[in-house]
Amino acid sequence: MDIANFLYSIGLTLGFTALSAGIYFRIFNKKDIAFSTALYGLLVFCIVYFVSFESNIGLGIGLLGILSLIRLRSTPENLIDISFIFYSITIGLLNASMSDDLLSVVIADGFLTTVLIALASGLFFRKNIVTSKVIFDDLEFEKLNSLKYLKERVKKDLKIDPIYVAVTRVDYLKDSVNVKVTYELKK
Repeated sequence: MDIANFLYSIGLTLGFTALSAGIYFRIFNKKDIAFSTALYGLLVFCIVYFVSFESNIGLGIGLLGILSLIRLRSTPENLIDISFIFYSITIGLLNASMSDDLLSVVIADGFLTTVLIALASGLFFRKNIVTSKVIFDDLEFEKLNSLKYLKERVKKDLKIDPIYVAVTRVDYLKDSVNVKVTYELKK
């Protein structure tokens, strides 16, 4: 193990994942996912760098099990969150597995980050996305976990097509539910 390559690789991993976390936080203002984006890249880097699974298939399956702990099915709110997390994991994997070829690592990291910035900035997709908070006083409490139910109610009551809907607060005393709704503002 070459300590200089390790330090360069982990520095690149930290730099690029912190940059993506900063971009994510600036656009979406979600501190928890921005933090996770930077941390996942570093964790995956350390796992892959220190556990060489080329000679042992069991270690490779163990790594897969560790990565499955990242519950992408229920934790992130939308596909953009998942994309940033996968970007971070990819940077960690690339930097750890290609740490001997630093030029290739820098080129790959730079390319992926350029694509991420271009897509996240809306350079290719110009939409006017709006997030609003709405209070409902007639939702069925037992169906609040159903994203389909919430989207249908928002579509029916507010006459908009929601991209994302989430319950932010339930007040059982007032029988009301605060809902965060993200939708595209049509011209």
